[in-house]
Amino acid sequence: MFVATLDLGTTGCRTYIFDLAGTIIASDYQEWESYYPSPSFVEQDANIWWESIKKTTEQAIKKSGIDKTDIVSLSVTNQRETIVPVDKEGQPLHNALVWQDRRTIEQVEYIKSKIGIDKIYETTGLTIDPYFSATKILWFKDKKPEIYQKAHKFLLVSDFIIHKLTGSFTTDFSNASRTMLFDINKMAYSEEIASELDIDLDKMPETLESGVDIGEIVNEEISFDKKTLVVTGAGDQQSAALGVGVVAPGEIKCTTGTGSFILAFLSQPKLDPEKRVLCSCHAVPGTWVQEASIFTTGAVLRWFRDQIGHAECAAAQEGQDPYDIITVEAEKSPIGANGLLLIPHFVGSGAPHWNPLAKGIIFGLALGHERKDLYRAVLEGVAFEIRKNIEVFKELGIEPNELMLTGGGSRSDFWNQICADVLGITCVRNIIEESTSLGAAILAASGAGIFPDIAKAAENLCKVDKKWLPNDDRHAFYQKLYNFSYELYGYISSKNIYQKFNDIISK
Repeated sequence: MFVATLDLGTTGCRTYIFDLAGTIIASDYQEWESYYPSPSFVEQDANIWWESIKKTTEQAIKKSGIDKTDIVSLSVTNQRETIVPVDKEGQPLHNALVWQDRRTIEQVEYIKSKIGIDKIYETTGLTIDPYFSATKILWFKDKKPEIYQKAHKFLLVSDFIIHKLTGSFTTDFSNASRTMLFDINKMAYSEEIASELDIDLDKMPETLESGVDIGEIVNEEISFDKKTLVVTGAGDQQSAALGVGVVAPGEIKCTTGTGSFILAFLSQPKLDPEKRVLCSCHAVPGTWVQEASIFTTGAVLRWFRDQIGHAECAAAQEGQDPYDIITVEAEKSPIGANGLLLIPHFVGSGAPHWNPLAKGIIFGLALGHERKDLYRAVLEGVAFEIRKNIEVFKELGIEPNELMLTGGGSRSDFWNQICADVLGITCVRNIIEESTSLGAAILAASGAGIFPDIAKAAENLCKVDKKWLPNDDRHAFYQKLYNFSYELYGYISSKNIYQKFNDIISK
């Protein structure tokens, strides 16, 4: 028997086929485009999600060499918060607004004045930010009322694919808890918040726990056998946490892909009095996660690759990964990136600052700097952002002995060592890097009745590959640089410089 996972990320999708020992039998990937109607607007075509999933599924099954009838179930994991309005047939009425989209600052201010930050945080575990789906739904209501009226449902990425597969408008608690419309205490949509915002909850999909059998496939376009069960999955970060074994108190992970997302296990909802970090529903039913979201980390490295790393990309045409070459170059730069500091707020800042107007900063740039210094500055700057949030977690009583690293960023041994040195704690990578899909595979198997206990299945399947121990001398140096980075951001923010700059460039 086998299970499949459909992993729909920010930059593309991948279909995986796993055996029941958690081994990847086959996979296939396809990248897709985001569209930028203006620099801070980010959209995707939902129909491309479906076309890409059809292609990757067909190829993964072909590569696996197995009979598709041996795939008993599948689960979907996805980029969260991204929302698309659809009609009764599930056809998109507009491009999806991606989680990175910043167009909803006006709606954010409205929600703050109408409901208030405290009420939103206490109910949903979230802060009020353009990141979350409710601001995007409200934007449609305000700016595209004809689309809002026509919309039968507002769907997240996995919801859209689940509807394509089964005809059901269904989501799971972990994804619903990122909409800013879901009460994480009652495990249901908040009638009070929806009423205050005049958002019709009938336009939202039904909510279920992760790991629940929705039904069989009804769509003839997909390559799976029609008797394959479709099981509720989880948001990519909760799925990744499950996939590295964050299933008990004290366990914490950081996934670095487009952004970096730090999640710690909670047996009960826990709120930060200063609202710097969030609380969401976990993929393990009846549990929660403390979460910090850093919007642009790997995306910043990708930006440098595409805009500056032409030599590295040229070398990659000879069979090398440009990121591997970039990492080798970064290693040639001394600790502290030769006096260069980068703050990676390329689409505003998430946790712990939650400042949609924040911008990326390169500080200390001089004529003598080279690409290698810029690359190292990115790796160190990301590690500083991760540390900011780990410090908040510690204040809330979460004391990590180790940090489990996942995602594409964790492939770099050098970057992992920088994280260990900056944080002053041991960093760990599991054998299966694709923890998001492994978590979804665990849910798929659970929904089919193969794994009766989701948490125990994760403990059995998650094995450590390598550890990085912090170096005391490097940690001491990074402590000073980290403090300066924090002070630099704080000074610029406190002087209202981001707002002043935004007022100039937005006119």
